Amino acid sequence: MTRITKQSLPTVLTALAVAVGWLLIFPGGVIKDEEISRTAADYSMDTGPVGEVAAIQEFVPRYDRIRSLGIDIGKLDGRANQGTLYLHFYDENLQEFAVVPYDISRMRDGELTDITVDLKLRAGSRYYVGILCEDYGEAAPVVHYRSLAGNGPAENLHFYYGPTVIDDASANIRFIYQKPLHPVQILFYDSLILLAGAAVVSLTGKKKDRNEHGPYLG
Repeated sequence: MTRITKQSLPTVLTALAVAVGWLLIFPGGVIKDEEISRTAADYSMDTGPVGEVAAIQEFVPRYDRIRSLGIDIGKLDGRANQGTLYLHFYDENLQEFAVVPYDISRMRDGELTDITVDLKLRAGSRYYVGILCEDYGEAAPVVHYRSLAGNGPAENLHFYYGPTVIDDASANIRFIYQKPLHPVQILFYDSLILLAGAAVVSLTGKKKDRNEHGPYLG
């Protein structure tokens, strides 16, 4: 049985730290990659106000975890800048499973605002996200949408305003996914951890030599 001495202890601890770091990368998955998907169109149309009536986007996620959704609303020349926007998530059976609120005053007018949702879904399954506002003042904002044909994003299927399908429409939306690292990325991070461990061992060895032999005076 190998005995761990006081001199070898720093090297052993560093090796253990490297091994733990590798396990956290894979299979632990502590570091994730990101994938962004959004529409390619450069023009938009408006729904009616999303106060008493919701805009609803049907979609099929490409990966199992969505970190955030970018939502594009119109504030009607500043008249719709109060209240809370809610994202209501439904599964394919129209069972609600998550609600995410966001302060409308923090949202950009006519631009995508990324709202953190951190949802674990099933890639390839059908879902719906309803966009509805509460406690708004003079007016509720509208949701911007674009032609679905040729513009995407690929996730989007039917787009509704209330119960009515809007023909050839897709909410202007941005999906930001978290996904596992691929093997090349895992190797890259493992290499960085190994280099860091080697640097620690090297510095520890040099410090030990200085302590044993004293400073070099020339």
